[in-house]
Amino acid sequence: MKKPIVSLAVIALLAGCGTSGTEASAPAPAATAAAAAPGPVEVSNCGTVYTYARPPERIVTSSTVATEVVLALGLKDRMAGTVAANDIMTEYAADLTGIKVISESAFPPPSKEVVYSANPDLVVSGYPDDYGPKAMGDRAVLQKEGVNSHLLSASCPGNTASVEQTYDDLRALGRVFGVQDKAEQLVGALRAEVDAVTPVTPALRVFDYAGGKDKPLTSGASTLVYDLARRAGGENIFPETKEFGQVSWEELVKRDPQVIIVEDQAFEPADKSIEWMRSYAPIKGVTAVKENRFVVIPVNDLQPGLRSGRALKALAEGFAP
Repeated sequence: MKKPIVSLAVIALLAGCGTSGTEASAPAPAATAAAAAPGPVEVSNCGTVYTYARPPERIVTSSTVATEVVLALGLKDRMAGTVAANDIMTEYAADLTGIKVISESAFPPPSKEVVYSANPDLVVSGYPDDYGPKAMGDRAVLQKEGVNSHLLSASCPGNTASVEQTYDDLRALGRVFGVQDKAEQLVGALRAEVDAVTPVTPALRVFDYAGGKDKPLTSGASTLVYDLARRAGGENIFPETKEFGQVSWEELVKRDPQVIIVEDQAFEPADKSIEWMRSYAPIKGVTAVKENRFVVIPVNDLQPGLRSGRALKALAEGFAP
């Protein structure tokens, strides 16, 4: 399977993942440096409240998209380690200089022992699998051990993902570290990118191919992939699949997608996937295959974080006639 998958004390605390995995209560006075942030700060993330007596000093980011969020907030001096530093967005690549890389690959996710080798007081991730039994384990256990964790909210289990949840993450982490102004700048920039995209009309039947030959893996209707696809003018042909799941080629043929999104992944490069689909006889009659309508998107661009604007633009351009 693939990914693959902290709000200020307390005037009103809104918990839960139904519309957003991260909720924050009334903001504290703006601060320009992390050291100036007041405490304690409480953040509700994926339905659990995390309390920060002071801004964390040793952050480990266990996925590329989380690394980009932390660096964009200007928190490089608080990073104790990172994972998979080779696919960072160009604008943040220089900021990685001098930061310890605790694991060269995000898949499989780093173990608890690897993460704890950097002595973190906060772990930030974009993938729910990072908190699985073979990785860092249960977040409640980490919390009891004095390590807070934050999962980018569009990846919260059981969540219906949306781009707006990244805005919530930026604001929540901005309050934790006392960098609210920077967080708002990032929200504004990302929102502008997202709002600039006009969806293609009429809507197109879209299938997201996330790998697999016998039974293709696809992103479901509750994932960020399909929030982005919807905004670009795409209609999910498998709406009954909520998160990630396998479907059959036979059913795909019946539902006849007009466009196929191909996730470009290290273990299954997009060009190889497209070549295979073109040669696979059972789907040669599918509209997207006949018309060569494949839209290639790097897998990390389809994860929560700062890449949603460019992913949405690429989808809209790929959906256009």
